Amino acid sequence: MKTVGIMMSHDASICMVEDGKIKSIMQEERFSRVKHDSYPSKSYERLFGDDVSSDELLNTDFGFTGIKYWPVNDLAQDFHLSFEQEIYSFINYVITKSSDLHTKKLKMEELWNSKWDGTRYSDHHTFHAFSGFYNSGFKDAAVLVVDGMGNPSTIDSENHEVASIYTVEYPANIACLSKEETPKHHAESMKARSSHTKWPMGIGMVYSAIAAYCGFGQLGSGKVMGLASYGKEDPNIKPFVFDDCEINSKLFYRTHDGCIFIDYDYLPRNWDYVNWNEDVQKIANLCWRLQKDFEKWMTNKILETLQITGKKNIVLTGGCAMNCVANYEYLKYLPEGVKLFVDPLCEDAGISVGLSQFLYWSKQ
Repeated sequence: MKTVGIMMSHDASICMVEDGKIKSIMQEERFSRVKHDSYPSKSYERLFGDDVSSDELLNTDFGFTGIKYWPVNDLAQDFHLSFEQEIYSFINYVITKSSDLHTKKLKMEELWNSKWDGTRYSDHHTFHAFSGFYNSGFKDAAVLVVDGMGNPSTIDSENHEVASIYTVEYPANIACLSKEETPKHHAESMKARSSHTKWPMGIGMVYSAIAAYCGFGQLGSGKVMGLASYGKEDPNIKPFVFDDCEINSKLFYRTHDGCIFIDYDYLPRNWDYVNWNEDVQKIANLCWRLQKDFEKWMTNKILETLQITGKKNIVLTGGCAMNCVANYEYLKYLPEGVKLFVDPLCEDAGISVGLSQFLYWSKQ
């Protein structure tokens, strides 16, 4: 039995699972050479080729998921496709690989009417959790998912998920025990606030906002982690996380794609990374503070996950699990007997792995 999970968003990917084992995982940017590319057409061509048979398509179970489409490539810029339209377009692309017109029609109807389920395939964090769990080798585990900003918590929700705690066990049993959320930028709870009012946000949003502030882009958090190693404690830098692990949301303003850091007078207005000076050191100190506060918040959340679930196996996934410096720090605080697994495909490209594995194991 073959199952294929298709992730359509930034870091688009396709994963094929055969008889419960990953046969192939492809990230679109590796073939298109467009960083964070969103429409996995080249990955599909590599996976199936031009001579794929009708029988192979009909016997493959496809699943589609993703957050609202980010217009990265030319196709999206030309047509501004909505998520549902993209799925239909992608299915049509799949069907054109079949030479049998009757099979094309049947396959289109089957995929569109039966396979596509907006509720089932829209939960971003759930498929992060499945990806981490099936990669871990554990038979049952607690899974902590923390990323920048996932999907809306439900189809009609005014909130985005930012941190979720699950228990998962074979074959495909999952339960969400806790979910932290941030309001959408246009939510009623955000309209009435001033720019310096407290509001719920996630630690991944903090990291992403500082990456953008430093000139690395919202998806450039890895560069912030690297720059933090050149920083040091500086009493003039305001904390991002308080002692009680509450995030200092007054330093940020909510926007459509995340949030913006509201800087203050101590920080330089212009700096040049090429020529290291006092201004660049202040930015490095800002990153150092963020890294330490990130580690504190995540450590607290990991310990909370263990307490809530009562598990001895814990899986960490979602984009925040890419912070390899912090991942080593957590080991200092784990209770005796606890095993930690960090998902190697914790970024959004791993969503296709979680989906394809779920499609397989949910039928066992």
